Amino acid sequence: PLPPQKITLPQLLSESGVYTYSIHSNPNLGSYFNYDRGFDVFLDGERYKNKEVNHKNFSIKHLFSNYIRKILDYKDLFKKLMYRLKGFNKIKSWIRTNIPSMTEILLPFTPIAYNAPYIVNKLSTLIGSIKKPFFVWAHFMDVHSPYNPPKKNVIQFRNQDFSISEREFLTSKVYSHSHKFKISPKMIDDLIILYDGEIHFLDEYLAKLLNLIYKKFNDDCLIIIVADHGESFYEHKIFGHQGSVYEEVLKIPLIITEIGKINSLNHVRDTVQLIDIAPTILEYFNLDIPRNFQGKSLMATIKGEPIDREDLVISECYQKNHSMKRNQREGYILLSIRKNNEWKYIYNEEKEEEFIFNLINDPNEKTNLFGKNKLMLQEFREIKERHIQKRNESTKEKSKIINAILKLDLKKLEKTE
Repeated sequence: PLPPQKITLPQLLSESGVYTYSIHSNPNLGSYFNYDRGFDVFLDGERYKNKEVNHKNFSIKHLFSNYIRKILDYKDLFKKLMYRLKGFNKIKSWIRTNIPSMTEILLPFTPIAYNAPYIVNKLSTLIGSIKKPFFVWAHFMDVHSPYNPPKKNVIQFRNQDFSISEREFLTSKVYSHSHKFKISPKMIDDLIILYDGEIHFLDEYLAKLLNLIYKKFNDDCLIIIVADHGESFYEHKIFGHQGSVYEEVLKIPLIITEIGKINSLNHVRDTVQLIDIAPTILEYFNLDIPRNFQGKSLMATIKGEPIDREDLVISECYQKNHSMKRNQREGYILLSIRKNNEWKYIYNEEKEEEFIFNLINDPNEKTNLFGKNKLMLQEFREIKERHIQKRNESTKEKSKIINAILKLDLKKLEKTE
């Protein structure tokens, strides 16, 4: 969960009079994990799926929906209906696309999430009525696995749609249990088509949303389109995005445009990070950027100025057996260091492996140059050790502060005051 002492971007905006609004269906970013902090409106598409939340907010609706959900979750009953009952998938897709309001009705009882039609419908209402300065965070999950795009989006990439059994085999078996199969190029290509179909579906609704925004605002509107991660399609013997720091997962789209200010799109080749987005938004609203924010504002970069900082990006996660873990107690460090858009170092603590790649000569990261350049290896190792030491010290200090706060006798303090 988001630590209680962590100051969030929405908090800073809200305290400065900016209306803050969020809509999402990411199970890791819900109110249970404190990501609603600072939002005036927080539409959480996962609020019925967390047992702790259901217990805490006990009600007849929660109790009833929980029982229905357990029935549908039993042995993946909902997925089996989706993949094996003829017409079920088409009917579900048609209803959710053409009647977005049905999503809210079905949400408590089924393992569905807010989809693009529903999110765009909600944002359309907001955009049409909002008056004061506002910030919106909309998190779309349509492109996330399991891939199940409508037929009309699939046939943009192949002559005919996949059968129900083909979809089930690709998403529930090949993608999720690749170690049990001999993966063929056709399996990979078919999964990529399903993935592209989901992107095509989402792209339609992003276009509708952007058209609404451009009709409403002539200027003073910053639009940021970004992904939280990429996707692996067996380039390094895994599918998905868990337990990987290869380029197919780390290299993501980032599009920033300001209505009324930028007339042409520029391709910025400098390396930037997701942590740069919060400072960028704060500068756009003419607000101070806290010293403890790690990223750098990209407003100057948007205007065509060069990035003034060391071209060094560190990415890390915790994983075990290619499965993502939440912290170092549950898994091992998997870390990458990218330098000057040319060199990249990977450290796998679990397997005690190190890799060095030249991204210019080897963009697919196939040739490990570990041992070929001892000076560069030593430099990367020193950067890694400094980073880990700094992070560990920060974690220990935060733990001390939290423990001290928890030990305070608040009742005694109230009497003293």
